[in-house]
Amino acid sequence: MDKKDQIIKIQKTASTLFDLQEHSDIIGGGEIGKLMVKKTGIEWPRISVSAFSAFPVARFHTNHSVLEFFAKKYGAKLQIIELGAGFTPHFLNLKTEIGKYIEVDLETNSELKKQIMSEIPHKGNLVFIAGDILEESTWEKIKQEINADNPVVIFSEGVISQYFNDDQKMKIASLVKNILVADGSCIIFDDTLRNHPELHDHPLIKEGMSKIVLKSGSDIYKNNFQTFDQEIKKLKGLFIDKEVVLVDYILSKPEMDFAVSIFKLIVCIKDSDGRITSELLELSNQNKPKRVWK
Repeated sequence: MDKKDQIIKIQKTASTLFDLQEHSDIIGGGEIGKLMVKKTGIEWPRISVSAFSAFPVARFHTNHSVLEFFAKKYGAKLQIIELGAGFTPHFLNLKTEIGKYIEVDLETNSELKKQIMSEIPHKGNLVFIAGDILEESTWEKIKQEINADNPVVIFSEGVISQYFNDDQKMKIASLVKNILVADGSCIIFDDTLRNHPELHDHPLIKEGMSKIVLKSGSDIYKNNFQTFDQEIKKLKGLFIDKEVVLVDYILSKPEMDFAVSIFKLIVCIKDSDGRITSELLELSNQNKPKRVWK
């Protein structure tokens, strides 16, 4: 991959960071953004209409609410694996210290993020793994870093749910099967417009999705749609030994409440006595009235 192709790839991945930096107060977002510009010279990598900034902001803060929930619950025993981590500052924003935080991404992004984080003060339990998350060799590296006897939380913002097809999701399910064995271990899936065809005729959604197809180079939004209920059914089939819990999104830009308010994270969790499920449902209720936007 030549330098130009690398920069284009980084620009697409960095879109979330710039949305977060502009529209919410997060720790480390500004520092990561400045260092990224310094090292690559990239400009604002907006890949859709400005209103669509609501989705990555709401997604980040909702995912982070769940990460904080598990961090407080398990502390030093908890291991978090972020797939397709890109340049999101989840690790820097954790208020509770955990056992290990593993960021996995393709080599171009992983190496740049590692360079950037070397210049930002942080605790030493952050690990970078470069590799394709659909390859077994990548998961062999991950397994060397974790203790499956302790809780493991796996999540991926804007990668698996947004761009993977059913076969790729099935592959992920098979790759994580032997990792999500301890009580409290889970894999978290974002919600996405792919799951909500009832929104596709709205002018803002129609325009935004068209621009995503154009800028991202992916045609997944052209013909790969399903209902949210269908997605739940498929995930239940892939994770038959897990409880499936839905967590409401935190609101963001008011203009986009009509869409964000119906979005939910899907948490597939090993929960032997149902207590964690109840606690996650309470977290969902707490998220409903919250809003993060500036």
